[in-house]
Amino acid sequence: MGTFLRRLSTPDLYRVVVAALVVLGLGAGIAGLATERYRSSRMADIVEVSGPLSVVAQDLYRSLSDADATAANAFLANGVEPAGLRQRYLDDVARASSGVTVALRDADDENAKRLRVIAGQLSVYTGLVETARAYNRLGVPLGGAYFREASALMRQTLLPAAQELFESAQGRLIAAQRNAAGFPWTVVLLSLLMLGSLVAAQVLLSRRTNRTWNLGLVAASLVAVVLLVWSSSALSVAGGRVESGNQDGSAVSSLLAGAHRAALQARADEALTLIARGSGAAYEQDYKAVSKNLDGLLGNALDAAPDGDKAKIQLARSYAQRWLDLHEKMRDTDNGGDYLGAVRLATETGSDTLTDTFGKLDTAMTGALATTNDRVDRQAGDASSAVTGLAVGLIVGTIGLLAAILLGFRPRIGEYR
Repeated sequence: MGTFLRRLSTPDLYRVVVAALVVLGLGAGIAGLATERYRSSRMADIVEVSGPLSVVAQDLYRSLSDADATAANAFLANGVEPAGLRQRYLDDVARASSGVTVALRDADDENAKRLRVIAGQLSVYTGLVETARAYNRLGVPLGGAYFREASALMRQTLLPAAQELFESAQGRLIAAQRNAAGFPWTVVLLSLLMLGSLVAAQVLLSRRTNRTWNLGLVAASLVAVVLLVWSSSALSVAGGRVESGNQDGSAVSSLLAGAHRAALQARADEALTLIARGSGAAYEQDYKAVSKNLDGLLGNALDAAPDGDKAKIQLARSYAQRWLDLHEKMRDTDNGGDYLGAVRLATETGSDTLTDTFGKLDTAMTGALATTNDRVDRQAGDASSAVTGLAVGLIVGTIGLLAAILLGFRPRIGEYR
């Protein structure tokens, strides 16, 4: 290669250098623009698709699970269900139906199948619940069997589909965050190579023409420096904000969503154990397993959360512990032979009751989840702001850089005509 260049005449050497600089300039500009466009599309996906879908999936699971737990507690009222519980159940079902409709807008084929399963089986579930209610109002024990069948449908079909939907949406969200984060090494390396090549070209011209500076190449070098600093800093800042949204938002959100699912499942187990009247040992065992998981997930979320979120998670954890203590009191009452007393403890309202404490736990976890979900959305929005105007700047800057290179070499090549 060196021998080939030495054999070239000076104007031909200049033409080779210009061609090389143009190719490098185009490569650096295209790499910067492609990186900006790709990362912007990932950030837009976070804000407009995967982030909202993840939130809808969380709320869908919560609505379905809470509907089952609420219906179970209302069933324990033996035909005189509290109006508040009935309305909460109806609200949960309506919210779940609405969530399915919203999620279908952005769902892929696999998630659309899951949503169609939920939509189809939800009507079957509500039909079973209404049959159980009718028998329960008449005092017919068959109502308990219908309700257990409804709850089994919820646990074995509806909730698994909702959880798969959340895991898919959360996986897409985390993948989008990962692709939008990180240092733009390709852009920086190509820009540095471009800048180094411009310096080398300036040295070549200086030696061949005895002119210290070439204004065209000086201008091109300044443009290259501006584009390097702007693109690397903007993309790095944007990537850092998305990464923050991942670590302090999505990661914590996954733990809190898991804890919320465990709490809702345990609440349903609590009521189903009583509905089974002596044959609910399996439900109680499940309660113990998921309540242990609940405490572990809340502990992990507390460790992973930023300082500003710790108080909310700690509050939820304290409510969870108080709820577990009240549950043990209720189970001791039932195991002691006082079934009606256990039902009263499970269904009574008022301060520091099972119903009141779980309601506070549910509210605290919903609030903590809303905070982390908002952080994901806000950080992605801030990241998008960091690269505002960069695409236009790269296009204009690259054109200016190429023009400066051509203007810098044109007079020197013309001298040999």
